Amino acid sequence: EHPVPIEPPSEAPEPPPLPMFLTKKERKKLRRRTRMERELQRQEMVARGFIKAPEPKVKISNMMRVLSADASADPTKIEAEVKKQMALRLKNHNERNQARKKTASEKREKKLEKLAKETEVETTVHLYKVNDLTNKQNRYKVDVN
Repeated sequence: EHPVPIEPPSEAPEPPPLPMFLTKKERKKLRRRTRMERELQRQEMVARGFIKAPEPKVKISNMMRVLSADASADPTKIEAEVKKQMALRLKNHNERNQARKKTASEKREKKLEKLAKETEVETTVHLYKVNDLTNKQNRYKVDVN
């Protein structure tokens, strides 16, 4: 009867395969496709009535086109309303950014984790001894590297 084979402890397990990195063009294409799919899903939900349609984003430049009937009656009032909507959109945008922003303690934790992760990695170094640097090719290689 043969003994059960045991793997030697000195050999490290084979590292997992490296992930495939996408080119810049592929990343852009993937991002564009996912955004388009997400937008189509949102439009479908609006069409079926699950979510309400967003109100039009009226700006000063397109105010007359979007609110043609109202704008011709009292343009000053409509312009003030449009400016108020623009200010509200900007305020909401800034609030969302503030909510997403990390607190001081979270920033500190992230920095500490990053430092710990950097110290875990081993640094491999190669040393070379060059006796003579009169050859310009050797001097260039030392300067560059």
